[in-house]
Amino acid sequence: MSTPLWQHPLMATLEDGALRPGGLSLTQHTYNKLDITPSTQILDAGCGIGATSEFIQKSYHASVVGIDISHTNVQQTQARGIAALQGTIAQLPFRDATFHIVNCDCVLSLCDSLPAVLSEFSRVLRPSGILLFSDLYYRKQYHASAGASHAGCASSPLQLEAVSAALAAANFAHITSSDHTKKLKELTAKLIFSGIKSCCAGNSAQQTTSYDKNIGYIQVVATKKE
Repeated sequence: MSTPLWQHPLMATLEDGALRPGGLSLTQHTYNKLDITPSTQILDAGCGIGATSEFIQKSYHASVVGIDISHTNVQQTQARGIAALQGTIAQLPFRDATFHIVNCDCVLSLCDSLPAVLSEFSRVLRPSGILLFSDLYYRKQYHASAGASHAGCASSPLQLEAVSAALAAANFAHITSSDHTKKLKELTAKLIFSGIKSCCAGNSAQQTTSYDKNIGYIQVVATKKE
């Protein structure tokens, strides 16, 4: 049985162990612009092995809670000293208006229903709370069925028109985005040179793939309305 890419032991040595393009340097660049205090409550939705959660909690002294569908990921996150629960981001086990910030990296493209998940994020955010997410997206009108053959997160990159509509429906405004496709290309190169050979394009760590120019990497910041 092949090893899922995110479980490959070499992945923890790349991008500060954050398992995504840009790594913790992108997280730091973004969070430095936010007003975070020790009383700030942050949800890391789809926390993975907890690298981002740990970085945010230690660097900004905020209170961070992680949630992930994988029991192994939750255990690894807890081992870092981060409170974490096993569960799905489509049905968050938290009360309304619990968090000031919801962080979500490389998870939305895997969701069955983007509107449902964004509605849940809005529900658990306080008024004027911030949703910050990054993920793969289609850089232009392009569909995998038109000739691409991917598995994993690259099988369903976000479509920006659908994202914008879902954010508006979930009561978000003041939406800004920044393209970080260069970081996706850099991570792809690192994986190839490390011998892993794939990036966001399959569940198998042995799968070989080239960079798909139709797919980019984007970070989005949105604010829940009052």
